[in-house]
Amino acid sequence: MPPLNVPLMFEPILGNYDAHIRNFIHFLDTRVDCMLIYDGPLDIHQHIRERTLYALSVQHRPTKKILRNVYPIMLGSQIDLAIRHLQVCSFEADIPTVSNASFQEVDIGRGFFIICGFLRHLPYFFTNDSTHTHMVQKKMVRVFTYDALDRGKELSYYVADCPPKQRGDMVVVGNDGSESTEQVDFFFDHCPYRTDAAAYMAQVYQQNRFDIDSLVNKIVVSPGHLFTKLFVKYLYAPLRKGNWSLIKSKTALVVKSIETGCLLHVLSRKTVYFKEGKSAGKMTVTPHESHREIGSNGEVFVEKTIGCYREVNMQTYPLNPYLSYLIVRQMSNKVKHNSVPSFHDSYLGFLCILGCFETKNVGRTTMMVRNTVVSTCDALDPVFHDAQRDALWTWLQLEPDSHIHPHYFVVINEACVPVTVACFQRIQLEALKQQFQQVECFTESNFMYIRYKVGLLFKRLPGTDVWVTPKDMMFWARKLLQIHTMEELIDRFGYDFITSFHVDLNPLFMHNAFPKNTLAFNALKNAVLATDARYAHYFMDSLSAYARQLTPYHQIVQEPVQDGISPHFALRVPHVVVSYMSFLGCTQEDGIVCRQDVNAFDCCRFYTIRIKIKADGLVMFHPVQGDADETSLVGTVVHFGETLLQLEPFSIHVRTVPIKDQVIQLHFNKPPFRVIQHYLSAHTLSICLEQDHWASTGDKLCSFHGQKGVLRLMKTLPLLDERIQPDLLVNPYSLFRMTPGQILEGVTRGEGRDAQTVRNTDGQIVPDAKAFYAKTFYFPIAYWSSEHFYAPSECTMDKILHQAVKGRSRGGGMRLGNMELFNGLRGNGLAACFEEKFFEHGDRIPNEHNPTISLPKSVELVKEDARFFKCHLKYQANSSVIMRK
Repeated sequence: MPPLNVPLMFEPILGNYDAHIRNFIHFLDTRVDCMLIYDGPLDIHQHIRERTLYALSVQHRPTKKILRNVYPIMLGSQIDLAIRHLQVCSFEADIPTVSNASFQEVDIGRGFFIICGFLRHLPYFFTNDSTHTHMVQKKMVRVFTYDALDRGKELSYYVADCPPKQRGDMVVVGNDGSESTEQVDFFFDHCPYRTDAAAYMAQVYQQNRFDIDSLVNKIVVSPGHLFTKLFVKYLYAPLRKGNWSLIKSKTALVVKSIETGCLLHVLSRKTVYFKEGKSAGKMTVTPHESHREIGSNGEVFVEKTIGCYREVNMQTYPLNPYLSYLIVRQMSNKVKHNSVPSFHDSYLGFLCILGCFETKNVGRTTMMVRNTVVSTCDALDPVFHDAQRDALWTWLQLEPDSHIHPHYFVVINEACVPVTVACFQRIQLEALKQQFQQVECFTESNFMYIRYKVGLLFKRLPGTDVWVTPKDMMFWARKLLQIHTMEELIDRFGYDFITSFHVDLNPLFMHNAFPKNTLAFNALKNAVLATDARYAHYFMDSLSAYARQLTPYHQIVQEPVQDGISPHFALRVPHVVVSYMSFLGCTQEDGIVCRQDVNAFDCCRFYTIRIKIKADGLVMFHPVQGDADETSLVGTVVHFGETLLQLEPFSIHVRTVPIKDQVIQLHFNKPPFRVIQHYLSAHTLSICLEQDHWASTGDKLCSFHGQKGVLRLMKTLPLLDERIQPDLLVNPYSLFRMTPGQILEGVTRGEGRDAQTVRNTDGQIVPDAKAFYAKTFYFPIAYWSSEHFYAPSECTMDKILHQAVKGRSRGGGMRLGNMELFNGLRGNGLAACFEEKFFEHGDRIPNEHNPTISLPKSVELVKEDARFFKCHLKYQANSSVIMRK
């Protein structure tokens, strides 16, 4: 197993962000006469306490005006280290380098942002690349680009008659809807040569190999890229014009977008609303009318109302390096979020699909393959640079062909330049790769393709020093390694070539079923790991959990490199002896029996409750001191002022009890707990609480292989081989739902063997009994039975429907869930259930209002059930005999 090297895992993420920050500084300096500054507190903990945005601001040099908090800072980046360790707060040219910085609590958040007091992670996205020539509805070939003023335009080549357009027509359409044929030859502002777009577009159509699902036609958007786009979209044009009233309103919009996470409306300037269809690989540009938004330069965007941030819980901070490699597939608003995207062959070597669905995000989560990077070069973008004078053109020294029908073409970022034969043969692609490194280039017939832009996925081709993309990987594999198929490439370089770092946690990943891999990774993100409590206290998680102390059972899964950073992320998981056998009738397939004296699964629940304060004088908080007890009192808030003290809790589990006009007690309805710390500011009171949880029957455990089960505690367990008393018993009925990976882990890493003798709890030998036992990693999941007990005798009723409201936290009714519905009612037949209740249970009794009506006793039982489940049932009976008065 390779060692845990956190800086190596973070390098693609933080390196990408640092490169975008440098590009942004250059853009501000050369285009809008601004500089990047940080004007917030140097104590990062103040952002957490006061729930403020940790972000950079932009200062306009001529007027000294400041656009605050328009570029969030990623923890662990070079600019973050410069602010925290060097107290550098202005960045006009470059970012100073910090070497050998001491590790601090905040460094646990490497790869994440602090936004509104929480750690937030913005995953990478990939979406359709409109600046890549593509086919639209089999009627036209289209490409989209921008000029130096960030005004968009599209070039369409008609391959079929679309009245009034005819086959062969080429039209440039601007943002204002104007059409032009004169601008065709000068469509690409980054190209200093005359272009022949028709030849290239005809080639694209004739080959008919355009596939919208291919990674070749996607662009990968990283956090730094997205924040730069957000700034350019709303503030670039107003800054150039000096329109400060518009700048003020747009700055507020940018900050709101960052704080709420609703950033997907700038994910792609043109293609967010391209429908991803699998039929003929076509793109359509017909967004739903209710999802349209007009951009600052007249473009149409789709506004996504759902946030794209992931909230990171500090109970899983050792997983931060693995979670940082997550990437989310951005999907169209017309595609259902729960539909499974097909795995495309182009993903191999670059994306490793997980298949797990995140309900709080759009799309499905995937992972970038290890050692994969996203390009950050924006040298040919006319918005950021004088693109026609870039070093790439100087290096190429193209010789345009002036013939009417040229035969050789060089396509650079979709600009097709006809060149002479000598020029075509002179260009050495190996030297081009060495000079510019992250550039995509290959030849095909009489076309040479070069792409040098932001958002391309690159990885180093093993055995070479060449960086390749999904589009040119096989070209260079054939040229340098004499490998002609992807299968040969995978066979040559192995499993690591197509997987990510998360596989290192479980070397036997490949032996597991795909759903089990998904379940294991989701369970791991909710695991209660042996983390240091000080990090949860520092970041003040709203809800978290951690192991209070390390036990002899806790072992490091992946040994860290001693670099001062990696040891803080070492993953410690209980390594327990697991035996596969039945015990005392515990035959449920997901049942796990645990010996009562095993303390490896004891946890601690952590809460941070926040209360908004409205007062005009001095406010003091007096917390409850001492150990946890059954009282719900948290503390007392005292106000020394004239106006009435007002408290507004942000949690529904906190209630206020006024004692006097200026004295209010706070109660938390989940005792027992201890008050750990509190922070009081002018407007907010934050209180951290801690609650012990001892492992109990009903809790859940899981292995790295997705073998999740429900716990049952027992005092004694059978004795194996006269000396081994297992810590866990897993039912053998679960083997049919188990993957081979867990058994292999027990054999290869847990000294697994068959027990030759088995003694029961009475010490008697069980004849002819055999049981397999082995050490296996099992971790607790933060889903505890003690937090889910709920059987109300009274509940909150809906005033209109006279039914119980939904939700345990609101005092609602008990939920009739899927298991009760399908397993209970539908499985046994709903009509049969009612028939049994009405006619078979108990003796028939007379109706209390009409003794001639004989009803079964089960009717009364049904009424009791109705009251228990808070259902409003009303019975009506027709009299068989009318009683005369």
